Amino acid sequence: MSDSLRIPILLGSVREGRMAEPVGHWVHEAAAAHPGLACEIVDLKAWNLPFYAYPKPPAAGHYADPLQQRWAETIAAADGFILIAPEYNHGPSAVLKNALDTVYAEWNRKPCAFVSYGGVGGARAVEQLTCTARELQMAPIEAAVHLMGVWGKVHDGRFAPDERDARALDKLFTELLWWGQALKAAREG
Repeated sequence: MSDSLRIPILLGSVREGRMAEPVGHWVHEAAAAHPGLACEIVDLKAWNLPFYAYPKPPAAGHYADPLQQRWAETIAAADGFILIAPEYNHGPSAVLKNALDTVYAEWNRKPCAFVSYGGVGGARAVEQLTCTARELQMAPIEAAVHLMGVWGKVHDGRFAPDERDARALDKLFTELLWWGQALKAAREG
């Protein structure tokens, strides 16, 4: 579908044996059933973005590094985002926060949704990421998916959602589609 929203699913962990991978693939497969969403997985492990190594702040808009420029192009091409957000020590993973901090304007005026796991379903990570998203002028949607007991739901490398997980993800897609279309029209208008 040509007018589908381009929605990267960012895998927010690079750890060995990470849960972000099976959870992200579940989200990606489920998104295929929603017309209007064109999702793709963006694995932060493959990007290996350096931690704030650039001479100018991203908000200045001067991206001198080729990797930072490629990241900016990837983010600019998107109409919204789904962040697979593990909770580490009551907050988001450093690699996910760093990915958000690497560029600035390319995130602006786009919706973002969260699928999280960890302590209390990753709620504290989402709370902090919501603040970051707002500072990046993104529109964090309320319909987050907080996965409880994620480690017991992965079998042979695949995430097996329960009914609550599936309902929450369906609601997330519905809200992301609405906000994505509204903000895309506003950006283009």
